[in-house]
Amino acid sequence: MLNKKVLSAAMASALSISLLAGCGSNNNDNAASSAAPSASGSASSSPASSSDAPATIKLASWIPKTQMDGMLAEYKKEKPNVTVEYEELVENNDSVEGLKKLDLLIASGSDLDVVMFPSAAEYSKRVGLDLLAPLDDLLGAEGIKVTDEYTVDPSLNGKVYALPDTYENYFVLLNKEMLDKAGLQVPTNWTWDDFYDYSRKLTSGEGANKIYGTYFHSWPMYMELGLLNQSKDNNLVNNGVLKVDGPEIRKSLEIRNQTENVDKSAIPYSDTISQKLAYRSVYFSKKAAMIVTGNWMITEAGGSDEFPATFISAFAPMPSNSQGEPSGVSPANGNFIGVLKKSENQQAAYDFIRWYTTKGEQWSNVYSAWKKQDIDQFISGLKTKLKSPDMIDTDSLTYVMKNSPTTPLNLPPAYQSELEEAYVKEAEKYVLGQQDMETTVSKASAALQKIVDANK
Repeated sequence: MLNKKVLSAAMASALSISLLAGCGSNNNDNAASSAAPSASGSASSSPASSSDAPATIKLASWIPKTQMDGMLAEYKKEKPNVTVEYEELVENNDSVEGLKKLDLLIASGSDLDVVMFPSAAEYSKRVGLDLLAPLDDLLGAEGIKVTDEYTVDPSLNGKVYALPDTYENYFVLLNKEMLDKAGLQVPTNWTWDDFYDYSRKLTSGEGANKIYGTYFHSWPMYMELGLLNQSKDNNLVNNGVLKVDGPEIRKSLEIRNQTENVDKSAIPYSDTISQKLAYRSVYFSKKAAMIVTGNWMITEAGGSDEFPATFISAFAPMPSNSQGEPSGVSPANGNFIGVLKKSENQQAAYDFIRWYTTKGEQWSNVYSAWKKQDIDQFISGLKTKLKSPDMIDTDSLTYVMKNSPTTPLNLPPAYQSELEEAYVKEAEKYVLGQQDMETTVSKASAALQKIVDANK
């Protein structure tokens, strides 16, 4: 949750219509989805109908209207007495710009009812501003326990203010042809030690023609891989407490050092930053055999105009730090949708977001947080839209989607970007061989503690 200093600043910003700036990217691209709905996409069950009273509700998001029209027409069939008017916040599908427009509308007194956020952090910010209505009574009236219904628990301070919509998590994407050539099976349960072994065996050649076993992109998360796969407290700072001087961060540093400097089976970090490498280019050009990535790459593994799929991609769960720990654990994120506190159509708005996050997203064939989503139907529907559907290894994708434990929603502090910048500054010195691990941990701890203290 936001600390008081940041929350106060954010509220002042909203009231002066200078607005909150979303820290997320254009996350609509991060939802693995097919572009068009399928008539066979009806859900096996649907939320109970709470009210059929006539109502008009207003929904706003950054998603293009052309992508929303079909779903809203489908909802009209479900609720003929309810009209959903859609406010397209931006024309470029940019969630960051969309949030700026949303905050402007809210601050100016717009009569919106339903709003959408592209990440848990953006959802949390608006809860901190007291903009969203708690949904607990409405869920209770429907007989719904949110953790039984959704893979992501959206509770903040013990209350539910939005429902999780799309679902984003991490896995390992592998070039199956390279796996087959090396005589390796697609992993279903593995540790980072196993990952090292795979990376070594998938490495071949020398110089400019060298093919690496793996590649870690320049994002901060690739310096935190042994922390991200924890089931709880998987941020650098959790509830104000540092988690830098611990085994998870040491494991994260070891992963980079072992693969890049010891085994030389990962593209060196020096190349990544000096050549400004892009992970899609590295993977699809066969420069690296496997990459840790997120589920937005499911669709892309089936080919795109820029990166045609010329080989079969397989999917493996996130490795665990040691034997006995579950594979596949990663932070979960995605879109969240809630009802504004000032809405005069609370029941109708709630009914809509329940349908949207369940039956509606299944109809649209979106990778959603609804536990009852038919995974087989999703994959089948997705492949009908891909340029090269045969380049997706269905069995391994199905396994990963059905066997990836989700972590509780663990929101990072509002000053997360400061923490990551300070941590990466020290971590990259270690990866580049400029300081040892204990010096790295000590300096990173001191730097991050200063940031925590400054934000109390």
